[in-house]
Amino acid sequence: MENPASLHVAVTDEALATSEPKPPASSSIFIPIDRKKRLSAAWIPFIFLSMALFIVSLASPVLALRKGNSGAEVTNLQKTLQAEGYFNGPITGYYGPLTEAAVIQFQKANGLSPDGIVGTNTTATLESDTTAPTDSSLDSQTPTPLEFESPIPEPEKPAVSARPNFILQRGDRNSQVTSLQRNLQVAGYFNGPITGYYGSTTQAAVIQLQQAKGLTVDGIAGPKTRAALESTPLSSTSQTAPSTEATEDRMGFANPGLVLKRGSRNSDVTALQRTLQAQGYYDGPITGYYGNLTENAVIQYQKAKGLTVDGMVGANTKATLELSSPTTTPSPIESPTAELNQDSFSTSTENFQDSPFNQDSFIEPEENYDTTPSEQDSFINEDSEKKKNDEQRQSSQMTLKQTISGKISPKSIVHSGRGLFFAQNMMYSHTITVYDRQYNLVKTIADAVNLEKYGHSKGNGTYKGSPVEAAFSDNGKYAWVSNYQMYGSGFNNPGSDKCSPSQKTDNSFLYRISTDNLAIDQVIEVGSVPKFVATSPDNRFALVSNWCSWDLSVVDIQQNQEFRRIKLGRYPRGIAVDAASQKAYVAVMGSYDIAVVDLNDFSLDWIKNIGNSPRHLSIDPGGQYLYATLNGEGKVAKIDLFTGKVLRKVVTGNAPRSMDISDDGEFLYVVNYHSNTMSKVRTRDMSIQQTVNTNANPIGVTYDPETNQVWVACYSGTIMVFQD
Repeated sequence: MENPASLHVAVTDEALATSEPKPPASSSIFIPIDRKKRLSAAWIPFIFLSMALFIVSLASPVLALRKGNSGAEVTNLQKTLQAEGYFNGPITGYYGPLTEAAVIQFQKANGLSPDGIVGTNTTATLESDTTAPTDSSLDSQTPTPLEFESPIPEPEKPAVSARPNFILQRGDRNSQVTSLQRNLQVAGYFNGPITGYYGSTTQAAVIQLQQAKGLTVDGIAGPKTRAALESTPLSSTSQTAPSTEATEDRMGFANPGLVLKRGSRNSDVTALQRTLQAQGYYDGPITGYYGNLTENAVIQYQKAKGLTVDGMVGANTKATLELSSPTTTPSPIESPTAELNQDSFSTSTENFQDSPFNQDSFIEPEENYDTTPSEQDSFINEDSEKKKNDEQRQSSQMTLKQTISGKISPKSIVHSGRGLFFAQNMMYSHTITVYDRQYNLVKTIADAVNLEKYGHSKGNGTYKGSPVEAAFSDNGKYAWVSNYQMYGSGFNNPGSDKCSPSQKTDNSFLYRISTDNLAIDQVIEVGSVPKFVATSPDNRFALVSNWCSWDLSVVDIQQNQEFRRIKLGRYPRGIAVDAASQKAYVAVMGSYDIAVVDLNDFSLDWIKNIGNSPRHLSIDPGGQYLYATLNGEGKVAKIDLFTGKVLRKVVTGNAPRSMDISDDGEFLYVVNYHSNTMSKVRTRDMSIQQTVNTNANPIGVTYDPETNQVWVACYSGTIMVFQD
């Protein structure tokens, strides 16, 4: 078992400073001359030399970029290489080893000298590779027919080539993103608010466009994507800005390509709930959040109408709903009572976490685009209501709703996203106990399996595991449960809390459990003492951190087998995967660092010097911030993923262990193992909003967005449910 004392011994051997080198100060080639004094003949050769150097510098198309440089030129280089498929790292503006490796790959692919330096030849090749006939229209300053009033242009940035200025991707915030969102909205792919921030909703819209146009699906709006968007035919009704009323009342019926499904949160969901309610299929609150109640209502509707029963509102379901919708629809600006009810869940998925404002913070001063009075009114209403909602949540106090006990010793508690909660009870109970939202015990799943049945040659008979952590597939269909160790013939060298690969401790197993029948249906061998498990949102991979083999198991979910191990170092623990399923972040608890695994090529990078013994990780829905509990410091850190810098740390209690993040990214819920408390932290400023007492040794926590309840697993033998 995890002995806290042993974990304090796990300190880093890699605590090296990683301050980014600054570019050298520019020097002048001009020689100061006192015009009042007569010029000596001895100065003439120096003057000619200076002029010659100046002329040569003008003739040179670009200055060489190399490892150690930083600035806008490097940012554009990274974007260009990323668009070409050579660079998979974060856009940082710093020329580090990842950028150098990408340049070398590009040079090799194009027959250049692979020196990792972007000189004249490499720059020329980059420019020729990234220039397409359709780019000329993008270089023009003339607004396209899809654009509204042209925003004031942003200052021109230095560029390696013309193309990077027109690459937009997640994390960008500027007037070009504003135009992109408007264009996507008019074309029927984007149904979020016009914010000027490129977040998860914008990325999803770009991906839908790319899929529809047969383009490379990367969620990045490059020249080809934007050219395809501009060439999208428009109906006569889409030449003007789409109104809030249209998307609110008509549920996005004008956007047949958009799919609403579990986890969606926007005005289209609000309208869907109203439509289903009016037809007698939905009797829940109007929240704007597509959760379990909404999904069940859609399923009932689909069954009644003879549609494909998948619980998602696609083109066919939308069309049927439209045909049977009432002729009169409610106004988008509801009464105060109705708006208050809706606000219990309704928030923008494109939130930018560090800003104290929501809608206004998205509107940059340089945009200055025109809006009609009706649009302005709806923005004001939306902004004031959102502010009211934030104030209500921030002032709310968590209260204890229920305490669950029994033959349990929960090491973790995890919500399936579909109303089931899995508690992993280690070797003390050899069980996984499953509960529903009414706090009922649905089933106790024994950890006993016949390994031979699943193709493992340890021998016939029953083997027991020791469930530690769980993660669910994105659709909630399967749970993946890690086992600390196995019990039975052939398992003679179990791992412990202090171990190393040289001890050659036994490998263990990952169980797959179907949430339909709550039975183990797959068993996959992984590393030694698997701890945390996470799944990629695209359901490609299950990732398992192996405590004693010091590595990460990558399991192919379709094949149900481990196909790769990635060495990480001493004591890997928490895992977080970004919403695009591109990167996985792994806390290496015996260090000060977080590993960054590229899920496309499984290359490894690092976020260094986060703090002592990072244990658990959570990532915000917008993909900009990573949060880490620091077991060795008793703090929680907020990390900017675009810079790799720690923005702030907060003390929550003694030995913060696990945490979960609200689905809107506004709050963290952190359990403090030795303080016997759970803290609610506002992510915007990392301030503690409330700390509640728990039973002894709280160690696991999960958040249910549909009920706003927080479930806390106490190792001492209870599960506590708090209402937020």
